Parts: sequence; C-alpha cells; structure tokens
Amino acid sequence: MNPSPESTAPGHPPFDPPIDATYTLEIVAELTGVTTRQILYYQESGLIAPVAGTFDAPAFDDETVRALRRLEHLRECYGVNDSGLRLLLNLSEEVERLRRDLRHYQQLR
Repeated sequence: MNPSPESTAPGHPPFDPPIDATYTLEIVAELTGVTTRQILYYQESGLIAPVAGTFDAPAFDDETVRALRRLEHLRECYGVNDSGLRLLLNLSEEVERLRRDLRHYQQLR
C-alpha cells in the first residue's frame, strides 16, 4: 500500500500531531514547506481556514497542515489551478462526509 501524498510530501517527515494541537503561520510553513505568503493566499481564497487567532496571527490545526500538503501536492505534481484545487477539496470533503454517514448508518443496523 502506498502512503498518501500529504503524509509523505517530498522532503517532509510524516505528520503525526498531538491531539488538538494548533500552530502558528510560521510553524505551518515549516511543517509543510509552503511559504507563509502562499498559506495566506490559500486562506484569502477560502481553501483553508484558521481555527483560532486573528487574520494577522492565525492559528491552524493538523487538518489544515494535511490540507496544505494535499493542495501543494496537487498544484506542484499535477499543475492543478485554484479552481481545480477548490473543486478537489470540496469533493474530498464530500467523500469524507459520506464515509462518516455510512459508518453511522452501519452502526445503526
């Protein structure tokens, strides 16, 4: 089984964060290899959202780190533009929602 791209981004170790951890913009940039400018661009574009903090000092969680790694992988390896990234992110979120719903439905049976 091949590891997922966001867990093994080139040059970055696998990401296994503590529960409920939040990170500053600078730490997220270091963890993902994405520039702070690009992270803020993704935030302004609505592709990612901080979980706390202010616009000038946002705080991000482990899901944001995974999303950034996924976005950058798609952008760098496949040349996906912003519209494509938004579509793929929305589809990914919908698949996860459907999986949660299915697990819930299976537990009820």
